[in-house]
This record gives sequence, structure tokens and C-alpha cells, in this order.
Amino acid sequence: MPAEPTKHSGPSHIRKARDAVKPYNRTKPTRVPTQNAPKTSATLVAKSQARNNLTLHDWLTIVAYCDSHPNLKQKDIVEYFRTRAEGALTFNQASLSRHLSKKGRTADQARLHATPAALDGKCVRAVTRPDVEKALFLWTRHMEEKKEHYSGAMLAAKRTQFEEAMGVPEKERMKSDGWIAKFCKA
Repeated sequence: MPAEPTKHSGPSHIRKARDAVKPYNRTKPTRVPTQNAPKTSATLVAKSQARNNLTLHDWLTIVAYCDSHPNLKQKDIVEYFRTRAEGALTFNQASLSRHLSKKGRTADQARLHATPAALDGKCVRAVTRPDVEKALFLWTRHMEEKKEHYSGAMLAAKRTQFEEAMGVPEKERMKSDGWIAKFCKA
């Protein structure tokens, strides 16, 4: 089949007919085959890892390490935690400085004492009624110790009972079920 000329204002060009399409030649990877390499438990540390929020427990561990090594520069502490054997914690020097300041230490301690499961949290959870939250947390822990399951509907009903028993004003009560997922995460 002859090639047709293309239609444009320049000189007439005729496209050449292509030969049969062939797959491209792939180059073999230049790494050591796994069959000849010894086993290792080391994990690769990513060169440019995306930012990852640390838990409150991680920050308290970092601050305690800084307190026990007062002569280390903040840059060296950031590098130590980025490459440590127990698992890399990625953060920058500005974040470390913020948590080492008096204001940052006070905020971390306030978060620790605000909610029962604060050590596992990455973001601050706004709690409207800490007394109801604590009672609900103790009830869920009691249910788990008895090896009984509870559902979101049971949590909502129990929260309503606690709010009534503690005399929470009607305008401060939780009417929606949006808080249940966040409560279960914490």
C-alpha cells in the first residue's frame, strides 16, 4: 500500500512505510541476582521519603533522646533518627526545634494528658467533653476485657447515657455519628 502525502502548506512529504513492529530490546537489570546474594534483614532507606507525621510517642522519644544527649546538634539528631536501626523516623530540624521549645514541650505534655490514647495519635483530636470521652473510653476498655464486642450504635447510645448522667447541656451534646470513627481510631 503506498504511503499518502501529508496535507500541509510546506513542500510535499511522503511518509515511508514502516516495517513490521518489533518489541524493543530490554536491557537486563544490573543488580546482583538474589540467588547468589546472602540474606539480609536490612531495609532500604529511601533517599527522598515523603513527609510523614510522627506520633506523640515518637516525639516524646525524640525529646528524651535530645535531653540525654545535650551536646549533639539538632542536625545530627535528625540524621540519627533518619538512619537508626529500630526504624527510621523522618522529620526536619525545624520540627525538632518546635518540639524542643518550651511552648512545644508544654503542648506535647498537654496532648499526653488530654486523651487516654494520645500516644498513638498523630494529630491533635479536639474533644468537646473530656469527662464523657473518658467515661466512654473506660466503658470500651471494660467491654474489651470481658471479650464482648460493641458497635457504633452501642457507642452512640452509651455516649447519650453518659451525657444525660453527667448533666451535659442539650446544646453541647453530640447529635451526629461523625465522632465514632475518630473515637475508634484513638
